[in-house]
Amino acid sequence: MVDSGLHLMTDQELVMLIEHVRVQTGINLDESKRYLLESRLSPILQNFSIGSYTELLERVAVDSSIENQALINAITTNETYFFRDGHPFDLLKNKLIPDLLKRNQNKIIKIASAACSSGQEAYSMAMVLKETLFDLSDSMVEIRGFDISSKVVTAARRGEYSKFEVQRGLSEDRISRYFDCVNGRYQVKPELRSIVTFGKQNLLKPLSIKAEYHIVFCRNVVNYFEDKDRALLFQNLASMLVPCGVLVIGATEFINDKPGNFIKKNEQGSVYYEKVG
Repeated sequence: MVDSGLHLMTDQELVMLIEHVRVQTGINLDESKRYLLESRLSPILQNFSIGSYTELLERVAVDSSIENQALINAITTNETYFFRDGHPFDLLKNKLIPDLLKRNQNKIIKIASAACSSGQEAYSMAMVLKETLFDLSDSMVEIRGFDISSKVVTAARRGEYSKFEVQRGLSEDRISRYFDCVNGRYQVKPELRSIVTFGKQNLLKPLSIKAEYHIVFCRNVVNYFEDKDRALLFQNLASMLVPCGVLVIGATEFINDKPGNFIKKNEQGSVYYEKVG
C-alpha cells in the first residue's frame, strides 16, 4: 500500500530525478532541492499508486506517459499575469509592430508566446494588437502560445480567469473591453480569442515549428537553465523566427555576446534581439 504522507527518496533516486527534470524541462536543480522534489512528486506516487521513486523513474522514461506529464506539471513554475513587467508590451506597441507594418504591406503579423503558461502573456499581446491596429479583421494576425505543461495549455485555451487574475495587471477599462463576466468568471471576448491559439511544445526538443514568426516572446525562462540548455533554447527560438525577426527575453536574462543567431538592440531602455540574416 502506498503511504499517504511525504515519500522520501534515496540519494541515487535524487540524482536520477534531477537529471530527468533537466532533460525534460531544462530546469537545473541541485541536491539541495531534495525537499522540493519530494513535496511536488510525492502526490504523483500516491495518485498513480506508485510504490517508489525508482518505479516513478521507470514510468516517466516514456516521454508521452501520463506520469511524465504529471511530473512536468508539478515541477514547472507558472507564475504569470497580464502585462507582466510592462516594458516589453510598450516595446511591442511602440516599436516592434509599427516597424513590422512598415516593411510588411500585407499586414501579416505572426507572434509567438513561448513558455506561455496559462495564457495571460498571449492575450496581453492580443490587446496590444487590437489597440494598435483597431480592426483585427483588416490584417492577417496570429498569436500562438506554447508551453511544456498540458495543464496550463488547457487553461490558456479556455481563456477564463478569476477576478483576482484579471485585476492583476489590467485596468478596469481593459477588463470591460476585453472580457465577458459570467458567474463571477472573466472570459476573453471572441474577437481576441479568434487570433490566439495554444499548443504543447518542449522548446528543448526538436521543433516542428517553421521559421514563420516575426516576433517571439520567451521571458523569465532561461535563468533556470544551465549553459548548454540555454544555447539549445536560443538556437531553437532562432529557428522559429523569420530573417530579421525579433526575440524578447526577460529583463534579467541575456544572450552571450558572441557571434551567433542574434544582434542585441536597444530601444528607450528596452532590450531585444534581432535574428541575423
